[in-house]
Order: sequence, then structure tokens, then C-alpha cells
Amino acid sequence: MKLRDVTHVWPPQLLVQIGPMIVQPGEGVLKSVKRFGNRLSLTVEHEGQEAWGGVEVEQAQRPSVEAVERVLKASVGKGIREIGDVDVG
Repeated sequence: MKLRDVTHVWPPQLLVQIGPMIVQPGEGVLKSVKRFGNRLSLTVEHEGQEAWGGVEVEQAQRPSVEAVERVLKASVGKGIREIGDVDVG
């Protein structure tokens, strides 16, 4: 299954941003991933500015938060659209 097909996870919704930047879903480069329980906090850079957002994976949902975290951490430095094409268990 491609990450982009996991609609409750991808693309991430960017909730907080600095400055007059507007980031559309799928834009930007993944800069970091941090896990807090079943939530993953993401930092995305777009046109030299950073935005933050996250995804939440409930225990009963598949793929697991561990699988999503593993894929995202391995994808730091890649474009959000590119990451959507990665296989996740």
C-alpha cells in the first residue's frame, strides 16, 4: 500500500506556519518527524520557511503508527509528493 492511499494519514495537514506562507497539501520537503504516543509531529519546509503539522494513527488503524513513523523517518529530506509514493505496511 502506498502512503498516499492511507487517507487518514497522508498528505499531512500543516497546522502552524510562520509568516505569510500558504502550503497546499503535497508541497514542501519533510525536515523532521517526532513521535508522541500515536501522533507524529512533522516539520515541512517550503520556499525557505517551515510549517508544522501532524498525523494521528489510532491503534486499530492500519498501517500502524510504527510503520508510518518508520517510513517517514526514512524519508526526511524528500518531497511530500514523493513520500506519498512510498510503500507502507
